[in-house]
Amino acid sequence: MLFSDLDGTLIDFHSYQPTDEARAALRALDAAGVAVVPVSSKTAAEVAPLMAELGLAGPAVTEGGAVVLEESGRQRLTGPPRAALIEVLREMQGLPLPVRGMSQMTADEVCSRTGLTAAAAARAMQRSGSEPFVGLGELGSRELELMRETAHAHGAATVRGGRFWHLLGAGVDKGTAVAALCVSWPGARPEATAAVGDAWNDLPMLELVDLGFLLGGAVEAEAVPARVQRIASPGPQGFAEAVRRLQRAWGLAAAEE
Repeated sequence: MLFSDLDGTLIDFHSYQPTDEARAALRALDAAGVAVVPVSSKTAAEVAPLMAELGLAGPAVTEGGAVVLEESGRQRLTGPPRAALIEVLREMQGLPLPVRGMSQMTADEVCSRTGLTAAAAARAMQRSGSEPFVGLGELGSRELELMRETAHAHGAATVRGGRFWHLLGAGVDKGTAVAALCVSWPGARPEATAAVGDAWNDLPMLELVDLGFLLGGAVEAEAVPARVQRIASPGPQGFAEAVRRLQRAWGLAAAEE
């Protein structure tokens, strides 16, 4: 089983599309009987059509671990609802901390910050169990510590993604969601697991699996667990290289040229 982040990993960070090479890697994994499970900070409304396009059956982890999208299309929260997290954000702003939540942004602002179309931005704003936010200006070490302390005091946690910070329930992350899926997977528990990502919020799942691959150079070296393999190439090119490495490790047939 391969757990994969989406933006900056399976799909390009700017175009939001996979390459032909990444699609070929997915086909090779499918032929070898390797299930590919998206694990993303994207919403279920964003992930479901992308899975249909790529031929992925599900389930999927969305909103950074806060929502599991089941094969039936049902969405299951793993932590507190977004409304509770918005209240935590307001506590941060009252300190004051210079942060702005997605719930406080217009669709036009989300488009500007992400490069999404208006329709795609609307899907990105359909959140159930997370609240993305940005820092308004530089967040120094004291601000970051105060941000974490405030979230913790209110039963929440902050995690850094590729474009946004994210407020999630305490103990909710990609790693805990992946661990739960491995236990509840229909049929036998997977014999081998791998994961690939590119950002700080991917580290919990990369450390959990048998083979973890971190793409690009955004995450500082001291934050990366020792057993996680780094791949210099970001995005779909790095994803395809990660697949080649796990194919060699697991003795699978290579992707088609």
